[in-house]
Amino acid sequence: MEALDYFMEGRFSEAIDAFRCKLTNEPDDIAWVDGLAKSYCEVGDFVAALPFLEHVHNYQKAKNPDSPGQQLQLSCAYWCLDDRARAIALTRELCASILDRSINMAPDQAGGATFGLILHYMSATTGDVDNYEYALDYLRKLNIKYDKRPTQFRYPVLTVKQVLGEVSFEDVLEGVTNERTLAAALRATVTSRLVKSELGIALFHDGTLQRITDNEIGCRKRMSQVFELGYQTESIRWYLARNEIAKFK
Repeated sequence: MEALDYFMEGRFSEAIDAFRCKLTNEPDDIAWVDGLAKSYCEVGDFVAALPFLEHVHNYQKAKNPDSPGQQLQLSCAYWCLDDRARAIALTRELCASILDRSINMAPDQAGGATFGLILHYMSATTGDVDNYEYALDYLRKLNIKYDKRPTQFRYPVLTVKQVLGEVSFEDVLEGVTNERTLAAALRATVTSRLVKSELGIALFHDGTLQRITDNEIGCRKRMSQVFELGYQTESIRWYLARNEIAKFK
């Protein structure tokens, strides 16, 4: 089997060996570097992943300076390695770059909402009031755009609106899966990877809101539900949820 086949099947340890073999023969192939970085992230070896993430990030920024590169992935890696100050700084920088338009390539169809939502989670988890308020202000600015041009933006618009108190979690579930109960929403993920990815995002950020209201049990439940969706859900939230679960034990 090829390295990519192992990766797509979730056989990440084998994918690591296969990507390493590819790089032995083609050391300058950025696709193999990227595959190895992602495989290390999937197994939770962020120490090993970092130099490869940096390599891909520098390559992408050199080709497209207005791209975020791998900065969010690097932020997640540092967070999972307990370098939380660096993780927050990297994520806040991404938000600022969207606002000043030095980054024009958003990681989602909601104008860069992902950056603000991750900063919201990180700052809420650490009790960083300044960055928490910055994240909310960032999301409010995006929300103004959503209201002005409602057909231009897509999910995670609804999760932004939930964080800002405009819609309920059930509204988000319905927007993502056409179902208003979690049991039915989970059934909808069986036939659609896109639904699984978007549901993972919805669950993760509802967990953050549970934490903000001092419902840590509810937060842990949501993080466990994200993790149970498996690696095929949205990767950043899955890594962060897995990191949360490791700290529960």
